Amino acid sequence: MKISRRAALRGAAGLSGAGLIGSLPVSAASNGSQPDFSDPLTILRTHVKMVGSLGADPVVSFMRLNVYADLGEGNFVPFFTMNNILVDYWQPKENDQHEMRKYEVGFYTRYDSQEPLEEFANPVTGKTTAIHHFRLGPVPRLYTSEGVFAMGYTPKLLPIEVIGDRVFLATQSIESRPDMLNPGRTAYTNSFMTMSAPLADIANPAVLSAPVHLQLQNKNKWAPWMGMGDRPGGTVARGFGGKVGSLDALPAVVKAGARRFVPEIFDTTNWKEFVFEDTEYLKSLEKKP
Repeated sequence: MKISRRAALRGAAGLSGAGLIGSLPVSAASNGSQPDFSDPLTILRTHVKMVGSLGADPVVSFMRLNVYADLGEGNFVPFFTMNNILVDYWQPKENDQHEMRKYEVGFYTRYDSQEPLEEFANPVTGKTTAIHHFRLGPVPRLYTSEGVFAMGYTPKLLPIEVIGDRVFLATQSIESRPDMLNPGRTAYTNSFMTMSAPLADIANPAVLSAPVHLQLQNKNKWAPWMGMGDRPGGTVARGFGGKVGSLDALPAVVKAGARRFVPEIFDTTNWKEFVFEDTEYLKSLEKKP
């Protein structure tokens, strides 16, 4: 049965999800075999187990992103580093569907450092601008055997690979849409994530959320607050990280910085209104006298 993106996102919240977690194919630990990663249902469950959880527990992830300026020629120019925190709420649904609600924040530090930035000395323009820290959410997604239904860009799965004793799952988002901040222009998305987890955990039906290593690469337009104007190019980010047990399990310096700059992530219960980084920045400019 085909599912439209709109119907899936609209209808997901109304579905009952009790007791719907099935087991993966026979465990590698039991007879030396591995899951059939060509089977759509196995692919779905592997994806959900790696990116989040087959259960109903929240999943917290933490990544460090080094961000560079790509001017279209020459070497990249280091800009800064971001401490990126994600809190995802998962819920299993009927018909092997899994609903996720994402909250994401990030605060900037000096490049390859944990020293928080309150202003940005742009090495390209020579000017100093105020930092606008990152907030995004809540963002709904529905994971099904037919694909991911999402608001915003949608990750496309590449074939699952087994290398040694680890499972690797890569996703890519290569998309374009009208630029909501610049009418008449096009916004491009180029985002690539690679997740890896122990094969034993993926094959074990008792493990609902696999411990993963995360690697991220993306190319973005200049954020409005960077003061880059119409210069060609954009930013390139290179990130790495994984799941953590809870927000309390974050490194102390990261937790302190998040409470100072992006405290919303500690109170997602009261984070009701959708927030998007660029539009929030433009709203802040409108409020200035």
